[in-house]
Amino acid sequence: MSEMQYCYCCRSHHPVDQMRQFPTRAGIRWRCLRSIQAAQRDPGERDAFGRQQTAINRRDARQVAERPFVPLAERHLLR
Repeated sequence: MSEMQYCYCCRSHHPVDQMRQFPTRAGIRWRCLRSIQAAQRDPGERDAFGRQQTAINRRDARQVAERPFVPLAERHLLR
């Protein structure tokens, strides 16, 4: 299994080979190549990328929220 890093820009984990350290005012953070390349495009394309990523994040959050709650004691029984 390859090592994963969290991208602060798109809020998801990616393999390290798809990530770069990116300087911010808060310090160095990991950012995926996809988001770095999207930021270099013209404003219309950047906005489209942002809307697409927002839709992905909302879909993922909805899926997590819809998962049934399983108490910790019962989780061990599922393995």
